[in-house]
Amino acid sequence: MLLCVPLCSAAPSYVFGQADASRHPANHAPVYLVIRTDDAGMSHSVNIAVEKLIATGLPVSVSVMFPTPWYQETVDILKRHPEVSVGIHLTLNSEWKNYRWGPVLGRTAVPSLVDTDGYFFASAEALHQNHPNIQEVEKELRAQIQRALGSGLTVETAARFPAGHPGAGQ
Repeated sequence: MLLCVPLCSAAPSYVFGQADASRHPANHAPVYLVIRTDDAGMSHSVNIAVEKLIATGLPVSVSVMFPTPWYQETVDILKRHPEVSVGIHLTLNSEWKNYRWGPVLGRTAVPSLVDTDGYFFASAEALHQNHPNIQEVEKELRAQIQRALGSGLTVETAARFPAGHPGAGQ
């Protein structure tokens, strides 16, 4: 998220680099850029940075972590900007030492997913070492998705498969 902060204070500009059409004469299609922001909802400062980035008018896609403490503020911001593409950042860990979050379902509903303090484990490795119950993983991830869908935001689907693809229709 810190990488987007300089963008928040800069005016939109045209940038040429590796995607410069003159370097790829066989490809005459326009090149588009969408700025993907991650971890929205984690903190107030992250949300303010996302809001400033949206205000630049640059094309933005935002992924929201719905178990985090500030997700409701993110929802309020994104409701004011329906042009922004919204996705769900599913999470089963909480890596910050003194700033933690736990499951949407609560610690007693999914005990194999939390540490002794009731928070998600600090890493995927720590979660794996605790031998998480796969049914609890599914329950928690479904709860995060339901919270997102119930937030009133329009959530984009990540995969759009062509007809005939094995993932089509899912």
